[in-house]
Amino acid sequence: MMTAHVLPLMSYIDARSLADYLLKRRNPDGGFCHYSLDESNLNDTAYAILILDMLGRLPQDDRTVEYVRSFQRADGSYNSPYSAWCALKALKIMDSEPKYGLEEYVRQLLRKHTIPEEVYIERLSIFESSFYLAGILELIGRPGLCDDIAAAVLEYRMPDGSFGRSDPGIISTYHALSILRSAGKPMGEFGDSADFIAARAVGSGGFTKKPLAGLAFMDETYYALMTLEMLGKRPDHVRETIGFVVDCQNENGGFRRARASGISGFDTSYYAVQSLRTLIKS
Repeated sequence: MMTAHVLPLMSYIDARSLADYLLKRRNPDGGFCHYSLDESNLNDTAYAILILDMLGRLPQDDRTVEYVRSFQRADGSYNSPYSAWCALKALKIMDSEPKYGLEEYVRQLLRKHTIPEEVYIERLSIFESSFYLAGILELIGRPGLCDDIAAAVLEYRMPDGSFGRSDPGIISTYHALSILRSAGKPMGEFGDSADFIAARAVGSGGFTKKPLAGLAFMDETYYALMTLEMLGKRPDHVRETIGFVVDCQNENGGFRRARASGISGFDTSYYAVQSLRTLIKS
């Protein structure tokens, strides 16, 4: 059953089809995979849980909880900070806890923490691992341990309000500001970051990587909207951006990355639903 908080979403998108798209890709082990009939994976499972929670359609049995809990090793560690973040985020939504304590694992992550010199193809920004580590600290109720991470991130603040190294963008700026917020930094100190983001708005809706590029993408739009929300700023072109998100829903209920064409993805679908919720509140 769709709950009351889903009703505004249903005015814009086919929320039932989206929920069905996700639930059809749930495997017997409780995990999810956006490729039908393929093996479950933690990434897709976490995104599915995030979306289904927003849609009021979370599975009510324990299979998904146990699937997510299975990714933690006996010593409390995970394969990566990203895996730990996905698992903890999903377990929190399902009102569950990891199997083992994370104290030693977190201490190891903090000792090893560095900001890389460059962005590899699989990374979204140089702050990606730092973002997930800060997220873990928030999820376990230890945001005070973010201070050193935040101090390192501040070294990468650029004159135009962005954060990064050679070519800062929306995503690296979002990651940086999220870390700073986790560390308790007042967001009012970063008003120039809102100007950096606003310059990447597309008049026909959505956001793009470079100013005046013209072609909006769902991931850039999500990170831009989340950044502006952190900074307490209302985005421009709200109606047009709602239209952009709505236009990206595919017939199977999932969402693609751009208006023109593309396959549905769990991550893209999460970006779409969360963006739409933020826009409706604007």
